[in-house]
Amino acid sequence: MKPRAFFLKYHIYFYGLICLLANMLAVLSTDLTECPVPEGAAFSGWASFADWQAFLHDKQHIISVLGPVSYAIPVLLCVLYGLKSCGLSRDDKRYVQIMVNLPGAFALRGISGWLCNFAMSMSFMFFFKRQTGLDISFITVYTSFSYIFLATLSFTLIYFALETLNRGIVLPRLYPEGKISATARMSLSSIKSLFLFYFFSAALFPSVFLGSRLYLASFYGLQIKGSNFVFAGLILLLGLTLTVLLMNFFRKPLKWLTAGARDISAGNYDSRTIICSNDEMGVLGDAFNGMAASLKEKEFMRDTFGRIVTPQVRDYLLTGNVALGGETRDVTVMFCDIRGFTTLSEQMAPEKIVSFLNEYFTGLEKCIAAHGGVINKYIGDAVMALFGAPVPSDHHAQDAFAAALDMRAELVRMNGSFAKEGLPEIRFGIALHSGPVLAGNIGAANRMEYTVIGDTVNTASRIEGLCKQYHKDLLVSGSTAELLGADRGRPDGTLSDRAGRNGGGYGGRGLVFVDEADIRGRREKVRLFTDSDSSAFPAHGSAPAGADGCS
Repeated sequence: MKPRAFFLKYHIYFYGLICLLANMLAVLSTDLTECPVPEGAAFSGWASFADWQAFLHDKQHIISVLGPVSYAIPVLLCVLYGLKSCGLSRDDKRYVQIMVNLPGAFALRGISGWLCNFAMSMSFMFFFKRQTGLDISFITVYTSFSYIFLATLSFTLIYFALETLNRGIVLPRLYPEGKISATARMSLSSIKSLFLFYFFSAALFPSVFLGSRLYLASFYGLQIKGSNFVFAGLILLLGLTLTVLLMNFFRKPLKWLTAGARDISAGNYDSRTIICSNDEMGVLGDAFNGMAASLKEKEFMRDTFGRIVTPQVRDYLLTGNVALGGETRDVTVMFCDIRGFTTLSEQMAPEKIVSFLNEYFTGLEKCIAAHGGVINKYIGDAVMALFGAPVPSDHHAQDAFAAALDMRAELVRMNGSFAKEGLPEIRFGIALHSGPVLAGNIGAANRMEYTVIGDTVNTASRIEGLCKQYHKDLLVSGSTAELLGADRGRPDGTLSDRAGRNGGGYGGRGLVFVDEADIRGRREKVRLFTDSDSSAFPAHGSAPAGADGCS
């Protein structure tokens, strides 16, 4: 078993040993804090103090019996506290609470021996007064201050030693996922209490000790022992040690929090800070980990939302555009539909159809997104895409035309892949139409979708249906052709090369006039164009020249 694992398994015993050693050290320091008694002093307090010391020396046999009993009390109390954890698993909430509060609990129980010893001393003093009739006020004050100093020293050694071990070894393993703020804590665990206690033990304690000795020396003409300065030096050294420990109590968690914040800013939402205390820094660490988990969840929701709707629509809605209503936008609407899909689907199992369509739609989406378009909806085996909404664009027609050409090349690639899987080849028809639409959130107040409505959408859908009639895989309306740079005056019925000049490298591809078609729902006929390579071309043929695909 590794040393650290061994410590974690038996750390209550180690903590008890530290508690015992701290008390022993405090006992040894009693000689250093002994008050000098002047010989022949006229002050009655000093005389009674000398008699008191002589009285204790005469009762040494009683003290030697009762003394060990008082120091056995903290050992017993610590053992009883540790027994609470017996039979509890490390996942048990009660077990965790015992371990978290163990430094404070052991420190408080560790000074119980001093309290018991002080109570016995007071009993002896009253007995001494009854026997001698001497004034014991000075003895009482001196004894009280001595026990306060020694109890404080013992508590300080125990608490800070155990708290350092708890923060460095125990708590990070008890709380690998954080959530320490859910555990009830002792009031001593707060930063405020910790600093107050630190001020008392590291600054006030040695100052009062030295001050009182210097006062006695000057007032009563006593000679201060060198041991007093040794003791004061040890207390100052202890204060320096506590300063370093306290600094590390907060420096390390802040360092971990800073590193975690940098990870999160870099997009690593799995980053977590180490929880190593049950004070406000631990609560802050819990809040940080909770924030990281929340950000990860929101990023997952955002990513999922971006799969249900397009990322552009997602970002549009997440900026606060969630009210019903819309605005008029000039866009190019694309419809793309598989030819003969009903016949194809009759030959395939439902699971195969879903896989087949997913691969097909993925290929089309790459081409559309590569040119700034968004798929607004899937209608069975058809796709409705928008260029110019929700993000406005001055070249939406050129983007739509470039995307349509790339979709041709992508279909050739996909048909090659389908053939290897024994699937039938497919063909499609694409229609492009430009014009004003009402774009915005349509639906009920608690269930809406971002879409576009208007005559432009209906006309684009009708044009796509004409692809089959004209045996073309791409039809472009007159309004879209004009945006592509059409020259309607050419005698051969074609459009100039300007039609493709902004189409992402499609210059030199002229648009060819097809017909003026009647569109259901429109009084005026719609001029239809196609590009020079448009046809119901063989799916296994080469991609049309100039179309590189979007793989």
